[in-house]
Amino acid sequence: MLLKVSLVVAILASIATLVISHLQVATGITSLKDTLSQTQGDLARTQEELDGAKKDARTARDEAEKTARDLDETRSNLEVATANWKQQQERADKFEADWKKASGLLNDSQRELAAWGALAIPVEQVQNRLAELAKLRETTEALNEENKVLNRKVNELASRIAVYESDKEVAPPLPPGLRGTVVGVDPQWDFVVLDIGGDQGLVERGEMLVNRNGKLVAKVRITTVEPQRAIANVLPEWKQADVIPGDVVMH
Repeated sequence: MLLKVSLVVAILASIATLVISHLQVATGITSLKDTLSQTQGDLARTQEELDGAKKDARTARDEAEKTARDLDETRSNLEVATANWKQQQERADKFEADWKKASGLLNDSQRELAAWGALAIPVEQVQNRLAELAKLRETTEALNEENKVLNRKVNELASRIAVYESDKEVAPPLPPGLRGTVVGVDPQWDFVVLDIGGDQGLVERGEMLVNRNGKLVAKVRITTVEPQRAIANVLPEWKQADVIPGDVVMH
């Protein structure tokens, strides 16, 4: 009997232990469920915060890109505005310079007008006199050209007369201080081309010295004369070196 009671007590104790263990496990499971639910809630809130942070980041990035675009546009507008300002400034400077020039011309015209007014000469008479002066200037220029031609012919005739009047060939006179430059050389036939001619007083058979850096190179005799050019032969007995373009001829 005592054994049965002990067995029953043991069984009851085991059952009680199982119940307590079950209760503890159930409590632990409930606690774990609560923790899991809380963790899931925290995770959901964290995910929401993360999504919000990503959204804010995208918004911030979009704003930054927009700000960068606005900055580039503003910089471009500034460059355009600066270029326009420089252009307008240059135009303003040009207008100011033109205005000063026009003002100076106006003042000069006013002074000239006052001077003509002081002479008490009618405008028509002034215009006629200016026209006469222009005609006189043209006439003078034509006479100067004619004189050049006449002087050239006189020099040529004088050189021919000197040949006929003398028993030997005599070099005709040339204008004192006459200078020129050798612009061409023919070494085969030993003649040179000069950049001076009849307009400067050259005549056929005239003789000139060839100089280079202050040293005598040769002596040439004029054979052909044109208004602005002449051809001359190099005299062998006077030749010290080959004549080259750039050498100076003088009389």
